[in-house]
Amino acid sequence: MREYEIYRILLGEEPAHSSDEKITDFSSAAELLEKRPKPGIVLIDGLKGKKTSDMLKVFWELVELRESAEFCFAPIYISRTMKQLDIMVDGITANIEERLPEALSILERGARVSPDALQDNHNLRMLTYMYVRGEDHLLLPVCAPFSQWIYSYPQMALLLDSSSKGAKILRPEDLSGLERLRSFRFDTEMIMALRAVAFLEDNGYIERYALVDRVRKCPKCKTGHLNYVDICPNCGSIDFEKKLMMHCFTCGHVAPDSDFRKNMSFVCPKCNTVLRHLGSDYDHPLESHECNNCGAKFIAPDVKADCLFCRARTDPSDLTAVNVYSYKLSGKGSAAVRTGNMQMEVQLFDGQNNLKFGYFCNILEWMREYRKRYSDEVFTIIGLKFSNLYEVETSLGEDLYKKIMDELIFRIRSMVRNTDITTSSAPDTFWILLPRTIFDNSRILAERIEQLNDMLEIKAEKKIEIRARSFQIPAEDDQAAAEKYLAMFAEEL
Repeated sequence: MREYEIYRILLGEEPAHSSDEKITDFSSAAELLEKRPKPGIVLIDGLKGKKTSDMLKVFWELVELRESAEFCFAPIYISRTMKQLDIMVDGITANIEERLPEALSILERGARVSPDALQDNHNLRMLTYMYVRGEDHLLLPVCAPFSQWIYSYPQMALLLDSSSKGAKILRPEDLSGLERLRSFRFDTEMIMALRAVAFLEDNGYIERYALVDRVRKCPKCKTGHLNYVDICPNCGSIDFEKKLMMHCFTCGHVAPDSDFRKNMSFVCPKCNTVLRHLGSDYDHPLESHECNNCGAKFIAPDVKADCLFCRARTDPSDLTAVNVYSYKLSGKGSAAVRTGNMQMEVQLFDGQNNLKFGYFCNILEWMREYRKRYSDEVFTIIGLKFSNLYEVETSLGEDLYKKIMDELIFRIRSMVRNTDITTSSAPDTFWILLPRTIFDNSRILAERIEQLNDMLEIKAEKKIEIRARSFQIPAEDDQAAAEKYLAMFAEEL
């Protein structure tokens, strides 16, 4: 077995691990990385970790180490437990010698990985992190009940590409940094980690191991902070009381028993009948609640889920159920790490059977060249612009918005031929390529598509509006790219 270095990052003056000639000390991760070190084991020591500020210091060291190609998968330990940070390291130890067998095993497996392949491929770094920890290593979700995302994968969040986020995780100048760490909330990164895990699963690099939990989220804003409230089924008010009801057999009047009490007897307030015997003069009906707002009487209240973030009120059956899984590395993921190459399957079409925009432009270029040779091979393009998408999504929520858009795209697809090609260049911009179609015929189709505006029934402050126009790329020889023409057409929509 190869020998590896042991590096200690001393952040304070209270180390739990005694000095050792086998250990090289550094004052920070930055100093360690400046030395361009060989692969090794890292111990972060010197702080007791009882203060939030201590945890924040250690957290920043972890961020810097995991963002480097040299230590993105290295075994990292802390000398004392630090609550939320424990899941982000390989263990807690005051004696690094005790953890050498597992740490050396990680480094031995890591020696098979090409360092060059990890430089700019953060998805491969995530797979490598799992690979070097052995076949039994599981990527576990962590629950942070006060966060928006509820469950995420903090180990993956540390390995994300900070340059694509526009800002590093928890910059020191972030005034809310301490509070965010205390509640385990670096929200953007955690949400990105969820997407990264979903990407790796969708492409077969990791696979589900076990169902850990199932949470229900607001269909509008996707948060899981819900308050279940009882409401009046008639007016929706939460202001109602549980009362004992009485039913007069003489006139059929139903009211709370307090309305019937008169002196020491029960007297119907409507017909003035004295009610003496339960079962023959009166009974207690099933209605046991009375609304103080509208006066309605009912047996049981309705139950609604009240979102504490966006205040949307939803039927429990309409909440979005999200399964939370632990994951293990798949055979494809292991092969990607060993070869240093992630083989991505080429997808020509998206989930709505629309051609990817790049391929659409390539076909458009080909048709221009084909028309130069055969002048009778005409084609036209229809551009569609959707307005108020953001406002409708905000008003209705993501789930209902997606259903409406799926239905709308389905209707548009049903109006075109199988030989017509569709794509999207932006969330609100849609294109239809019509081979062997003259300009006048494409204008007729564009008018039919705009008629969908009158068929959309959306209960929101604003409604989706569709603008459709026909375009033709000039027949004369032009060196401008097809994508440039589409950009010009988009400005006219």
